[in-house]
Amino acid sequence: MSNQIDELLAASIGSGGLRPEQIEQILRFRLLGNRQGFLLLEDLPIGRIPPTPVSRAELNKEDDRSERLLLQATILLGEPIGYIQESGGSIVNNFFPQRALSGSATSDSFDNELDLHTENAFHAIQPDYLVLLCLRQDPAAEATTYVSSVDAILERLDHDEIAWFLNEPYNFLSDYCLTEKNCRLDIDKHQPVLYGDPDAPFFRFDPQFMVARSEEAQARLNHLRSIAWEVTEPVRLAPGSLLIIDNRRTAHARSPFTARFDGNDRWMQRAFAICNPKHYTERLGKRTRVFELVAQL
Repeated sequence: MSNQIDELLAASIGSGGLRPEQIEQILRFRLLGNRQGFLLLEDLPIGRIPPTPVSRAELNKEDDRSERLLLQATILLGEPIGYIQESGGSIVNNFFPQRALSGSATSDSFDNELDLHTENAFHAIQPDYLVLLCLRQDPAAEATTYVSSVDAILERLDHDEIAWFLNEPYNFLSDYCLTEKNCRLDIDKHQPVLYGDPDAPFFRFDPQFMVARSEEAQARLNHLRSIAWEVTEPVRLAPGSLLIIDNRRTAHARSPFTARFDGNDRWMQRAFAICNPKHYTERLGKRTRVFELVAQL
C-alpha cells in the first residue's frame, strides 16, 4: 500500500492537471495567505466520475485524474498525510451521503449541519491545510461550505477579549478513539483558542468538542462562536471546484443538503497537508504519512 501511495504521489507532481498560473496561485497562497483564509479554484479537470456510491463497499473509481489533481495541489502546500481514523488512513478521503449516517456529525452525513470547526484541533499533528475537491454537486445545489477567518474574527474582538483567548485554556476533546471516529474522548488537551504570534495569531476552534472550565469561559466561547458565524464566507462547490483552507487560520462548516441515493448525490474528495513533517518525525521517532491519535509530542 505504501508503494502505491508513493507511485500516485509521484505521478501527481507532473500530471495532476493544474495549469502554471494555478500552481502559482497555490504557492502564493501558501507563502502569503489572504484575509479569507481560503483559495478557490474552479473548472478543474477531474476526469470521468462514475455514479456516486451509496456505501464504502461500492466505491469503485477507475479514473484517477481527480486523485492526481487533488494530490498535486496538496503537494504544493506540504506533505500529504492521513489519519488511521479517517477512511482507514487513506491519503485521499472520499465523502458521499450514507443513509446509515443520517443525523450524524460526520462528513458522510447530509441532513444535518456540521458546525464551525478547525480540523483535528485536538490532535498534536494538526493539518496545516485542508484540500477539498468536488466531484459532483448535490442535485439541488443546497450544500454550502462556510469558512470563518481569524482575521475577520479579530476585527470583532476588543483587546481584552483577544487577551482572553490567547491565555484561557479550553479542554479540547478528541473526535478520535484509537481506531475510529465520532468519539468524545478526554485526552487532557488544554490549550487556548488563539496561539502563536499575538499580533497575528493562529486559530483553533471546535465548540462541540471544547469544554470550558467556568461559566465565564463558556459565555465567552458562545460569544466567539456567534462572531465566527457572523463573518463566515459561503462557498458553493461545483464539479471541478478545488477549495484550499488554511486550517490554522480558519474554522469551516457545512450546511445540510438533500440526498437521493440514486447515483447523483454529492461526492467530495479531501486531503490533508502538513508543512513540517521532519519535526514530527523527530518527535515521534519514526517517519510516516499516516498518523494514529497523538495527544502530545
